[in-house]
Amino acid sequence: MASVHVPTLAPSSKETANYARLCRLLVDGGTKALRYTFDKFHSPANLFNILKAGSAEHSTLQSIRKRKIINATQWGKLFPSPPSSVTSEDFDITLLVVLLRNICGLPAPATGWDSLPPASDMSVEANIARVKHYRNAVYGHASQASVDDPKFNSLWQDVSATLVALGVDAAAIAKLKTEPIVPDKETHYRERLKEWKKDEDNIKDQLNRMEGILTSVLGK
Repeated sequence: MASVHVPTLAPSSKETANYARLCRLLVDGGTKALRYTFDKFHSPANLFNILKAGSAEHSTLQSIRKRKIINATQWGKLFPSPPSSVTSEDFDITLLVVLLRNICGLPAPATGWDSLPPASDMSVEANIARVKHYRNAVYGHASQASVDDPKFNSLWQDVSATLVALGVDAAAIAKLKTEPIVPDKETHYRERLKEWKKDEDNIKDQLNRMEGILTSVLGK
C-alpha cells in the first residue's frame, strides 16, 4: 500500500513576521551599532586622514584587499572620488565587521571571533562577536522563514541587549518589536540577512583557501 503524504502546516503570518522583524533588527540595528562603534574608534571628521595612502590602516586594507576579503564595491566606498568624501554611512555591515576586526586595534575575544562569548565578557569585541552569533542563530530559521513567539522573544531579548550595549537606543529597538511590517519589507529584510550571511561565508572560504595555499607552500 502506497504511503500517504501528509502535508505540513505552513507557518502563520505571525511567525513569518517574527522572522522578518528579527532580520530587520539584525540588519538595521546591527549596522547602526557597528557603525556607531567604528565611528568611536575613527571619527567621521578624521576618517579621510586615517585611510589615506601611507597610513598603517591603508597598508592593512591593501593587504586585506589582496586576500579578497574586501570586494571592489567595498573598496570604492573606502576610497571614493574625491577621497575626502569617504563616510562610514556608506559602509555595509560586512565591511564594518572587517574594519572593526582589522583597523581598530581590537583584540579577538577570548573565545574567538566566531564563537559566542561568555555572559561575563561585556567587552566591545565580545559584543561584536555576539552580533554575528545571533545573526547565525536567526538565519538558522531561514528555510521556513518563521519563528514562533517563545523563540522570537528569546532571540529579541538577546540581540537587543547586545545592540544596546553597542550604543543603539533601547526605545528605538522596542518600537521595532511591534511596528507593522508589510510583506514587501518582510522579503527585503530576509534577503538582506541572507546576503550578509553569504558575504561572510565567502570571506571565510577565501581565508580557508589562503591558509590551504600557505600550508601547502610551507609543507614543501
